Amino acid sequence: MLSLISFICYLSVQAQAVYVDSNIGDDNNKGTEEMPVYSIQRATEIIKSTENDTYKMKLNPGVYILDSTLTVETEKDITNKRIVIEASILPEDTAWTPEQMPVIISNSRKGKDTRISEHFVVSFLVESGNVTIRGLKFSGYFYPNTRYLPVARFNKEKTDLLVEQCMFVGDEHSSVIQVGVLAHGDKVKINRCVFNNVRNAVVFWEDSGNGYKIGNSMTNCIVNGAAECAVWTCTPDKDFVFENNIVTNSKHFWIINSGNPTAYSMNNCVIVDNQIYKANWEKKFDEFKLEEHNVIKDGDIHLRFLGGIDEDMPRDYLHIIPDSLGHDIGAGLFTKSK
Repeated sequence: MLSLISFICYLSVQAQAVYVDSNIGDDNNKGTEEMPVYSIQRATEIIKSTENDTYKMKLNPGVYILDSTLTVETEKDITNKRIVIEASILPEDTAWTPEQMPVIISNSRKGKDTRISEHFVVSFLVESGNVTIRGLKFSGYFYPNTRYLPVARFNKEKTDLLVEQCMFVGDEHSSVIQVGVLAHGDKVKINRCVFNNVRNAVVFWEDSGNGYKIGNSMTNCIVNGAAECAVWTCTPDKDFVFENNIVTNSKHFWIINSGNPTAYSMNNCVIVDNQIYKANWEKKFDEFKLEEHNVIKDGDIHLRFLGGIDEDMPRDYLHIIPDSLGHDIGAGLFTKSK
């Protein structure tokens, strides 16, 4: 009986969340579903504090403007727990529409970190292990000459970052996303995300010091119009997984750095209409070993774009149109067919 009561209490603690609403919230509120806080900044303070058992943040539909980098971390014991930042309505919910995705916009000034040599702006700086970011839409940064990173992890000692069911939507000339997700270290998992007109979708950067990365993956994603590349693997990987992805209309499909001898593989993908298939960056387009299993490299991808000004945003916005090439893969935000 005591074990059952302990288990129920554990589930209750795990279920606690701080709710955020940019329309009706107030940072003086407690952050309950009925009384949400206004800002993501306030919600992160609650998650960081040791005075509660809250590890999860739920964002209601709305636009969230970050005036500075948001540091994702907690002073609580993270063992067997996760920090989760997610939309309160996710794509598998029958009530979900693209307009209900919380939109993250950065208004932060350019900064400089000792762990990166170039000027940049970060929205979510992940400084903890065991972090999930799910169901959010990141818009580009409005100063085109700035390296904007919506999600970044520079701390090589941290592990287990899941970015899932997020959209990264930019424009090369007006609202730039330099890299959708850039992260050092192990267990960086990108799943069911859509990247549209970003410069680089995902950069799996340096290892944690072991000489190779483990547990990294990119699965069930759609990348359209990457001005530089869809996937960049900088240093050696031991077990990288790349499957069920669609990449189209990009400059490079896949880039590696010199000194990365990894023999990569991919499975069940559609990679079409890209200028350069694979490249070694420093050696300028020397190819690397990439084993292909069930990969389509010919044909045209047709995505669902916006209709007329009086039309609702389609539920499958920026997804593959039914009965066209790649639709059967099921890449994109939805965990089940709609």
